[in-house]
Amino acid sequence: MRVDRQFAAVLLCFAMSGFAALLYQTAWLREFAFVFGTAELAVVSVLAAYMAGLAGGAAIAGRIADRIRRPILVYGALELGIALCALAVPFGLRLATRVYVFLFGGLSSPPDEGQLTGTLFYAVSSFLILAIPTGLMGITLPLLARYAIRKQEEIGSRIALLYAINTGGAVVGTLSAAFLLLPAIGLRSTVYVGALINGLIFLVAVLVARSAPAIEVEVAPTTPSRQEPRRGWILPLIAVSGAVSFGFEVLWTRLLGQILGGSVYAFATMLASFLLGITLGSAVASRFANDARSSARGFAFAQLGTAAASLTAYSALGWAPDWARAIGASSHAALAPNAIVAAAFLLPAALFIGATFPLAVRILAREASDAPTASARVYSWNTLGSIVGALSTGLFLLPALGFEGLVQLACATNLLLALATCGLSKPALRVPAIAAALALAALGALPPAPPWEIMRTSPAPQHVARGGGTHKAV
Repeated sequence: MRVDRQFAAVLLCFAMSGFAALLYQTAWLREFAFVFGTAELAVVSVLAAYMAGLAGGAAIAGRIADRIRRPILVYGALELGIALCALAVPFGLRLATRVYVFLFGGLSSPPDEGQLTGTLFYAVSSFLILAIPTGLMGITLPLLARYAIRKQEEIGSRIALLYAINTGGAVVGTLSAAFLLLPAIGLRSTVYVGALINGLIFLVAVLVARSAPAIEVEVAPTTPSRQEPRRGWILPLIAVSGAVSFGFEVLWTRLLGQILGGSVYAFATMLASFLLGITLGSAVASRFANDARSSARGFAFAQLGTAAASLTAYSALGWAPDWARAIGASSHAALAPNAIVAAAFLLPAALFIGATFPLAVRILAREASDAPTASARVYSWNTLGSIVGALSTGLFLLPALGFEGLVQLACATNLLLALATCGLSKPALRVPAIAAALALAALGALPPAPPWEIMRTSPAPQHVARGGGTHKAV
């Protein structure tokens, strides 16, 4: 049918949008590292600015999405805007360099990049340069929800499909940028490829919009009755869930770095494994996001699953070095063995993490007209939580608690989120609540041990470091 072909074209565009977005992110990480002079500072600054822009764009979308009559046409214009902004990023970096020279050029020595002055300058510069393109990216999902969802029973399935297809494109974009485009054609041409893709999306969106009917704007939105329970409780829960999820990502990046190394290729491999799990988990969640109650049950079990999968993977770290050497994984290995290692430890928990977003949207949205606003609010809260989780884990929690303490805290938080979901859902959910309470007691009685074996491992191939090592992050 014609409508199905239109929606298929939109899904293809959104997959390519995710592909281009991760091309940009990977290229920007490399480009900002050249300017900032350190890869670690570039990663922190760019990822924080990237996620802050996504959250800000989603927040804006929550206010305007239900007023837009031609969402596909506006979506195409956003993609064109992303392309133009991406092409302008080098000019922004050159301007930031001139400002840096103007502010600090007269000093006897430049401010140390580890000090507060330099860090703040780089962070603010990253945010100002990337705010517009990433903000435009954050608007796209709620806007497409405005187009795609017309019936209440479509809320969970279509949000999950949009989220999965976009993240799936991001997986391919991450690997393509790191292993194909950047080595073969260089940084600038990789950005040009992303801009070309955005331009093609704009053209397809214009063609689709010509035959897509305009959507009527509701003058008086419906308000929930007093008898219907409030559902806003899911927003702080999805924020904490995002914080824990990115805490786990930081944790696994540090731990698997002992095997895979700290290169851009290792980072891309781990990120792709994490995103692939989110893609698959979101797709699976579409089968359970039928109504608010079943979605709440699914959200609670997703938190239980995240804790169980993460703890299981952490417990398996003892045999990880020997297994990695057996299959040839190392900092100098090919993609396949390193991808196997990354997927083995990251994919299971990421499956459950990926399910949380569409389930949370279905909990919040009461009817089809609520879907754009609900998806925008869930997206912005989840992304803000992710920023807090990534920064707090890397800067405070991991150095203070060590790997074993962080795993225990993160898993306990997942279990508490499951308990909170069970208690706030009306009526309350008993089975996942009992499971979460038992798991929480077991976690307290049997805390995880330090990962000594992997901490003694070097990412260099066929080598195990001698000496005691330490489980504390430095």
